[in-house]
Amino acid sequence: MSQLLSRMFKGLSNATFGLRYGLDGLLYDSKRWSQSFAALKNCAKGDPVLVVGNGPSLNKTPLDEFASVTSIGMNKIDMLYPRVTWRPTLVMTMNTVVVKQHGDTIVDVNDQAFISFKTRHFLSKKSCEKAKFFLEKPGTPFSTDPSKYIALGPTVTYSALQMAYWMGADPVILFGVDHSFKFAGSPLAYEKMKGDDPNHFDPNYFKDSLWGAPDNVGMERCYAESRHAFERDGRRILDATIDGKLQIFEKISLAEAFSLCGIAQPLNSAGG
Repeated sequence: MSQLLSRMFKGLSNATFGLRYGLDGLLYDSKRWSQSFAALKNCAKGDPVLVVGNGPSLNKTPLDEFASVTSIGMNKIDMLYPRVTWRPTLVMTMNTVVVKQHGDTIVDVNDQAFISFKTRHFLSKKSCEKAKFFLEKPGTPFSTDPSKYIALGPTVTYSALQMAYWMGADPVILFGVDHSFKFAGSPLAYEKMKGDDPNHFDPNYFKDSLWGAPDNVGMERCYAESRHAFERDGRRILDATIDGKLQIFEKISLAEAFSLCGIAQPLNSAGG
C-alpha cells in the first residue's frame, strides 16, 4: 500500500511539475523583454566573459582587477559588493528559494537582473517591473537562444553559460565555481543550514536559512553539455576557480586569466 501511495504522489508531483512549466510557457511574453536580449546578442563576440559563482574561493579571487571584463554574476553575489568595486554586467537567478529570500534586493542593486519567470510571484510589483525575465524549459538541450528559453538545470551556472553563449563569449572564464559542498541531506532536497554557511563566499549566505542541497551529478552533466555546445562552435569554457574541484573544463591559472583578458598581472597577485 505504501509503495502504491508513493508512486501516486510521485506521479502527481511530475504532473504538477509539467503543468507549471507548461503554463509558464503560455503566459511568458517574450516580446516584453526582447530588446533586453537583443542588446546582449554577441555583445562580447570573440571576447572573454567571466561567469562568477559564489564559492568560498571568491575570497581569494582579485575580481577588482577584472572590472573591465564583461561578466555574469549569480544569485546573492551582491553580498560581496561591500568588499569589492567589481560589479557584474548582469546577474541571473533561477532558484525559487533565493528569490524568496533575496529577490527584491537582487533586482534593486543590479543594473540588469535576469530572473526565472517561474519565480515572479515572489517578487514585489516594483521588482517585477524592473526585472528581466527568462523562460525555463525542463527536458530541453542547452539553449543557444535564451530569448526563447533557457534549458532547466540544477544550477544557475548552467543558465549563465547559456547566456554567455548568446553573448558570443570566447572564452568563458569561470571564477568561484568551487564545486565543493558540505551538506547532510539528499541532492536537491531542501534543508535548513544550521549556523554559518561553509559553501559560499559569505558565512551569512544561507546562515540559519533554507537552501537546496546540490546535485553534483546533475550539475556535471549540464557542465559537460555546456562544454560540448561551446566546442561545437569552436569556443571554449575555461576554469580559473582557485582550488576548484570541478573537472569538466580545462583548468587555467590566475595568470593565464589575466593574459586572456588583456590585463597586466598585479605584482602582488598569486600566479596560479
